[in-house]
Amino acid sequence: MKALASFQNLYVGLEPYRNDNQLFGGTLSKTSPAVFGLLAALELHPTNEKAGVFAPVGGFEVVSKAFEDLALDLGVEIYYNKNVESIHNDGISYSTNNGFDDKECHFLPADCIIVNADLPYSKTTLIKKDNDTSESDEKEQQQQPKTRYDWDDNFDFSSGVLAFYWAVDKRCESLNTHNVFLISSDRSKMEKSWSAVRYNDPEAKSFEDANFPFNFYVHRASATDESAAPHGCDSLMILVPCCTLRRDENLATLDRDECIKGYREQFDDEFVSKVRGRILDRLSVLDDLDDIQSHILDEVYVTPADYANYYNLGAGTPFALSHGFGQLSLTRPGQQARDSDNILFVGASTRPGNGVPLVLLGAKQVAKKAISKIKTYA
Repeated sequence: MKALASFQNLYVGLEPYRNDNQLFGGTLSKTSPAVFGLLAALELHPTNEKAGVFAPVGGFEVVSKAFEDLALDLGVEIYYNKNVESIHNDGISYSTNNGFDDKECHFLPADCIIVNADLPYSKTTLIKKDNDTSESDEKEQQQQPKTRYDWDDNFDFSSGVLAFYWAVDKRCESLNTHNVFLISSDRSKMEKSWSAVRYNDPEAKSFEDANFPFNFYVHRASATDESAAPHGCDSLMILVPCCTLRRDENLATLDRDECIKGYREQFDDEFVSKVRGRILDRLSVLDDLDDIQSHILDEVYVTPADYANYYNLGAGTPFALSHGFGQLSLTRPGQQARDSDNILFVGASTRPGNGVPLVLLGAKQVAKKAISKIKTYA
């Protein structure tokens, strides 16, 4: 029960165990304050009429589509297939591919800019600390636009994630919609299972050892959403906490494609195969999953390097900055850029924090600030 009640600490980038090697038991960085253990109890308490986890039918893609439709109905012009190269106080530089190997760069003036790329990434890679975009800089960008990937690694990050997506040709009735596979046999193994959060050290003993304990989560969306899989089939998502990307200054100087290629080597096929094998072994103890491997029709897996590439996430972690006291509430990066009056941040690495509810609350706050700024220009 202790393991189950503390698993949600993972989503805020913390571990539930005291770290005696750090000040205040590690609560300033990676150890969760005891009060965080109440989160699961509050969600499941019988007096909570909205207890549980709610998700939209069709997946979270339908939420993005709903926001897009609303924006278009209100007359918003959306630029598709453009790549933001840099952000300035008075606008953004973006590139378009002309169909060949070359790119064309353009400058779009703006009175207010809301950045929803991850804050540690955007501060380092995108935002320029000049107040104006000079003609010479713009001309140089038009001639040689270079897309990069880098991040500020001075922050404490949540754990990385290795995620598997399986299309299965049978129903996995032994699984619920949400399933957590925990190590709880003894205190020592329970603490080791949180190594990805505590140490974030790829050289530490981990999946190399078949007996190394680790926790993982399985989401069977088709158990409650019939649109998630064809009749008689299932779709499974397996989330495994792992280390984040380790920043490499040499990779940071390369073109983005080459940079991401280098970071993918930190989570190579051999590593992914070992983790997959451990998961299959753990799942095989369930009645109808002893032969699950032979029923997997297709697989897609996503490593921290993929998360970095797809979503511009610092250190490649989808859970963003951790929530130790050193990055909680007022100590978490603010929504207003310090060096640029017209730039606002939104997302999991800024206030109020990560998770869908908090990110949406933050988006509402940023929207109000943006409207207030724009009104001053009227």
